[in-house]
Amino acid sequence: MKRLLLVLAATSVLLALSSREAPVLAHGGQYRGPAGEVPPNSRDPRDPQPPPEGPATPTPPGGDDTGTPGGGDGGAVTPNPDPPKPRSPDGSGPIRDGPLGGERTGTPRAAPHKVMSFDNWLFWWNHNKDEFILRRTALRAREGSISARGSAHFYGAAGGRNRADRHPASEKVIFERVVPALGRLIANRDVHPDIRGGAVIALARCGRPEDVPAILALARPGAGEDNLVLESAILALAMMQVKTPEVRDFLVTFLDDMDRPFRARAFAALAIGLLRDDSPAAFAALARRLDGREATMDLPVCALTAIGLVGDEARVPDLLRWLDAGGCGTAKFGDLERAHLIAALGRIGSPKAMKAVEMALLRGDTMTRRSAVIAFGQILPQAEPAAQLAGVNRLVAALRDEDDTTARGFGLISLGRLGGAENAPEAVRKAAETVLLREFRGGSEATKPFAALALGILAFEWGAEPVKPAEMKYAVVEALRGDLAALRGDKVVLGADAIALGLVGERNAETVKLLVRILDDRGMEKKLRGSAAVALGLIGDLAARDSILRVLEEREDRNLRVDAAVGAGLLGDASAVERLVAILDEPKSTQFVLGSVALALGQIGDARALDGLMAVVEPDRVDGRYPDLTRALAVVAVGQIVDRAEVRVLYRLSKDVNYRASVNALEEVLSIL
Repeated sequence: MKRLLLVLAATSVLLALSSREAPVLAHGGQYRGPAGEVPPNSRDPRDPQPPPEGPATPTPPGGDDTGTPGGGDGGAVTPNPDPPKPRSPDGSGPIRDGPLGGERTGTPRAAPHKVMSFDNWLFWWNHNKDEFILRRTALRAREGSISARGSAHFYGAAGGRNRADRHPASEKVIFERVVPALGRLIANRDVHPDIRGGAVIALARCGRPEDVPAILALARPGAGEDNLVLESAILALAMMQVKTPEVRDFLVTFLDDMDRPFRARAFAALAIGLLRDDSPAAFAALARRLDGREATMDLPVCALTAIGLVGDEARVPDLLRWLDAGGCGTAKFGDLERAHLIAALGRIGSPKAMKAVEMALLRGDTMTRRSAVIAFGQILPQAEPAAQLAGVNRLVAALRDEDDTTARGFGLISLGRLGGAENAPEAVRKAAETVLLREFRGGSEATKPFAALALGILAFEWGAEPVKPAEMKYAVVEALRGDLAALRGDKVVLGADAIALGLVGERNAETVKLLVRILDDRGMEKKLRGSAAVALGLIGDLAARDSILRVLEEREDRNLRVDAAVGAGLLGDASAVERLVAILDEPKSTQFVLGSVALALGQIGDARALDGLMAVVEPDRVDGRYPDLTRALAVVAVGQIVDRAEVRVLYRLSKDVNYRASVNALEEVLSIL
């Protein structure tokens, strides 16, 4: 994931930029957090790493890769577990940092102004946004174009003018133009591994089962491939969702082969999970990673993650037995493994695990408690209405006494999921609304944005027809819009208000006007402007189109440009494509500008950009003009444009992930766009 930073380090324009502007590229992805913005003295050894700020050495073909968070021993550093923190089952005790069902005691603590930490809401949003963007995009695709007869749910009773005609990539273009070009890139070992790895992922996004043999060949023993290409091939098998005995046998054999690179083996475990392979052979291979023989934490963590992704309720007794025994076989679990075991139970979603999850929340160490509050929001919607309401009350009581900011934030999100679930009982929805509005109005600067996002989830419509109570939506919108309009405090924090308004999705002239005003203000904090652009796209009002197009042409901040492209893509507005493609052909365009344009084109997703992007990518057309980083970004964009919605599976891994309990392999997979 690090190699192309060598190009960045040599580019004077980029050296003049903040370290947060440097992308990290591998497997067709980039870092999901606010890149490079967490001060070193704020970083917990257990946290995921930001992009490196200097060049790194490519891994040799067939060699192992040992870059890991917090150390260089070939795997994640096993953290020293925090001392157990007994929790009071009734939730009694002082309230920390916010009301959560009661009056605040003491002076509220505010997060340090403009200092990024892993408690920041942006980390949660960047890991979870795909779920909401894909759902909103899919619903709009079913509805067709925005018109006067359009949906009042997404576009207001008056509808709107016709949606700009975005051209998706046709099967003919994919099969006859894109696939052969990607095949040539993959086969050419003179091409940089980052470009070839991105091409493998892009090929998987095309969703053609007939490409499986070629992808398998890249990962076979003796292929001699660079580790990055090898890992990309394994992930591609999961993304293509081809569930054949050949693929299963390959992944199980690869996972069991302890002579293969550890991270590629971890990817094989995750691939089994993403394929939902519930065979006894697959489970046995995953369970073997927990017996203490592995030299790194990546394998047991990814194995537990995979068991959760498979979602087989028949495995709940095994997980509960390991949790009760404190390990598997002779291996003993620390906080990291317990956190991922609880996360697996949460992903499976069986109410049979609720008691164990609750005990983990009350008595677990820090990482385990973070996973437990997430699991509440995953398991309780499957329970009976009375059990759901009782569970909400127990969660609120536990959060009242919780002193970890991340756990509190995750817990608020779970309340939003519980109250916002399609089958949520009215009593559960109302209880969640009451607590979240109270926390939003009186919580700390660190937890308030999580309350805002949770309110957005509470009011988010999962189907084509609105079912959420109008009075609840009104209360949520009024609270969010009033806070955002005041523009008080940290502007990055206020970005959560904007995103939450987008999640609610109600077209309202006052809301749209406020978001457009923020987006148009070039002196405003860029992260807030980016949040406004995404929110406008989620709302779907074409009145914002001109403002979004102007931001797309700004060249100072790549992340802002990409956020604007997300907004344009959600609007279905491809009118910027021609102008952006022209920038790719400008001789004086810097690498920074070229890279941001490529990513923006990928987010918009219009097939008319393919020819310009392929001209950047293909070796016989480049003639040395574009550096490897720009070409790798262009491959990422090509993959996004040809992506077929039915094969988008990686968001299942990032949804509700406990990103504070990370290992190298997991963070690498989460980086894929």
